[in-house]
Amino acid sequence: MRSELLKGLRMLDLADEKGALCGKIFADMGAEVIKVEPPAGCPSRRIPPFLEDRPGPDRGLNFLAWSAGKRSITLNLETADGRDLLRLLAQSSDFLVDAFPLDYLDSLGLGHDALAELNPGLIHATVTPFGDRGPGRNYRAADIVGWASGGAMFLMGEEGKPPLQMSVPQAWLHAAGEAAVASMIAYYARAADGRGQHIVVDMQACVVWTLMNEQAMPLMHGDYLRRSGVFSGAVGGRRKTVYRCADGFVSFLIAGGPYLGSTNAVIAWMKEEGAAPDWLTREGGLKALTPSGFMAATAADLEELDRTEAVVQKFFLGKTKKEMWANILKRRMFGAPVANAADIAADPQLKARDYFVTVEHRGLGRPLTMPGAFAKMSATPIGPQGPAPQLGEHNEEIYGGVLGLSAREIVELRAVGAI
Repeated sequence: MRSELLKGLRMLDLADEKGALCGKIFADMGAEVIKVEPPAGCPSRRIPPFLEDRPGPDRGLNFLAWSAGKRSITLNLETADGRDLLRLLAQSSDFLVDAFPLDYLDSLGLGHDALAELNPGLIHATVTPFGDRGPGRNYRAADIVGWASGGAMFLMGEEGKPPLQMSVPQAWLHAAGEAAVASMIAYYARAADGRGQHIVVDMQACVVWTLMNEQAMPLMHGDYLRRSGVFSGAVGGRRKTVYRCADGFVSFLIAGGPYLGSTNAVIAWMKEEGAAPDWLTREGGLKALTPSGFMAATAADLEELDRTEAVVQKFFLGKTKKEMWANILKRRMFGAPVANAADIAADPQLKARDYFVTVEHRGLGRPLTMPGAFAKMSATPIGPQGPAPQLGEHNEEIYGGVLGLSAREIVELRAVGAI
């Protein structure tokens, strides 16, 4: 059952993995998203890992995730017939998203200005590494370049060691998500004047936005944050924020100030189980744990905190993540288990919200469990509208049903390499 939210709107998705999330968001909201692929298929189909470790154009998990709910047609933009077909499709479309190098579509006579002459209301989003002006306008970039050039990678890793790459590529996802947001803002404007716009998204700028408070540190404090790994950059000394437990890790902070109640609660828990040394439970508590936190902590106080972290770490090693979470909730402690993929798949909160959904995939002959809607809407439910398409699965439906081409014309276009 398709969502009614953007029913009746059409997007042409010419993007590879760099802009795929934009079309996915629109498909989840009920728009008709036509993925326009070269005859050999979008390169994102060949990104590993593959379902059941068996490579194939319809088995890439990246493609299965970010193209769910879209339709697929093959179209060769390097041929005159292929370019004519795109012009025809653009005339009846509301949105277009691409991630080509700048000026590529212009060189084919398919840039925004040319398409806007055919359809003045077309909203065209282009996802780029560095925008369309300045010295970086023609640079190419992999996902890691976005994290590095946007400043976020500087904060990833351990102090004194090189910065680390984000483990799961997602700089492009930030850019594609912003392309979807900007496209909807342009759609709102179009409702007033009927005019579309060309949106150019800058991946570097999108990553800069993820820095949040780090951007303000030099202005407000005359300094900047540094890589700190599992530690916090607290005033008066760095404190550990990630501890090992019996089956993984838990995020926890021993500190005063707003964390004082949480710290006292874990000490009380340790005392109940006979795991707290005498010096930790003496009257008056830890000297360093003042209501103001670390601000008045002396060197001796910080040494005491180091000792406390050590005994807390030993205590946590005897607890599972499930036990930790139950006591965090019961004792109102400031912490949380560090979830891995298996934990997320079995998470009772996500289950209660029906987050994961089952989507039948005819081409694979099996159902797929996929992430569901990013939000719950009472009147217009959203979420995956179907599986990712097989290559060219909707050629006849789009070329015949939308453009009105005959079966013979479609066969001829395939024969000359246009589709």
